[in-house]
Amino acid sequence: MKLILGDGGSGYYPYTQKPVDYQPYRPVYLFRGPPPDAGFSYGLFEDEETGKKYYADLGLDSFSPLSGKSAKLLEEMTGDQIERLLGEDIKKDNLRKCECEYCGADYFDNFHLGVKGRDDFFCHRCGSKMAVPAPQAEKKDTKENGDMDRASTAALETISKDPSVKNFIENGINILIKSTQMKELSERLANRYSLPPDKVKHDILLALKNAIR
Repeated sequence: MKLILGDGGSGYYPYTQKPVDYQPYRPVYLFRGPPPDAGFSYGLFEDEETGKKYYADLGLDSFSPLSGKSAKLLEEMTGDQIERLLGEDIKKDNLRKCECEYCGADYFDNFHLGVKGRDDFFCHRCGSKMAVPAPQAEKKDTKENGDMDRASTAALETISKDPSVKNFIENGINILIKSTQMKELSERLANRYSLPPDKVKHDILLALKNAIR
């Protein structure tokens, strides 16, 4: 039997040394776009810069989610074909919601599962770099957030109904309305926009309310 030397000069006998793992390997099929049941047409694309292929909905011009550059369309497919081919890779639990802040497009993808160790992706509709979504571990528990929101709302309602708070607000509004600054401002705006002074004062108070929010 012929000895074949491997790295470092160690002996390797191809007929006697068995592979460590016989488990079947199937890579995750990369997907980006609306769910297949949404009625869109899809395509198999290739990012020629990285050599990776992925499936996405068809558009006027498709940009690679991996490089932001124009992608090459290899094959057109229907939603049914995508669903049969990708199977578990496009199940709800394996998809994340994505939204492009530049073109406003929103869709789903599984790139976070299929491309490990990478967080810079691009919109396949406009080619813009997308904001990195917060990891799931950093997101607060939904129930905890709901409890905090309810407690905050209850506290706000209690405070707003307190007599001392109501009295404080009424006195503050009266002081503001009777102030020299309010008088001069309302008269100037009333002349500028041909409005009644009382209407101008009311709108100024509304503007103040919105600014506080």
